[in-house]
Amino acid sequence: MKTLFHKLLSSFGAVVLGFLGFSSCGEIIDGPIMCEYGTPHGEFKVDIKVTDESGSPLKDIHVSPVILHPSNYDIRRQELGAILTDESGKAVKIYDHSWIDDVRVIFEDTTGVFAKDSADFKPVQTKEGDKHWYRGEKTVSGTHKLKKK
Repeated sequence: MKTLFHKLLSSFGAVVLGFLGFSSCGEIIDGPIMCEYGTPHGEFKVDIKVTDESGSPLKDIHVSPVILHPSNYDIRRQELGAILTDESGKAVKIYDHSWIDDVRVIFEDTTGVFAKDSADFKPVQTKEGDKHWYRGEKTVSGTHKLKKK
């Protein structure tokens, strides 16, 4: 009697779990469930001009963006690769990144004439995502003036 009860109970459980499994793969009221694999991604663009106090462009300044994550993340800050400014004082680079809320940019002169400085930026959404894995493009742009030591 006991073994018959266990067989019936396990058979009933297998049938119920089978129906639950099939029902989880069905359609939702708004449409079918899309199966997507991967991770969220997007672009982060830095487009900053660096000048001296008189407005003349500065060449060979290290522009280092640092992503500041909210305090609920384990990683509080993430440093991205530095960019060197060109003859016109521009530092332009596109990074692959998706979770960007606040950015601190650190400016360092390689010649030692200008003092190290930093500025906080709020990225602007410049290209929309596809509402799935692609988050679009966010851009940090502007002009920053460095002071002499």
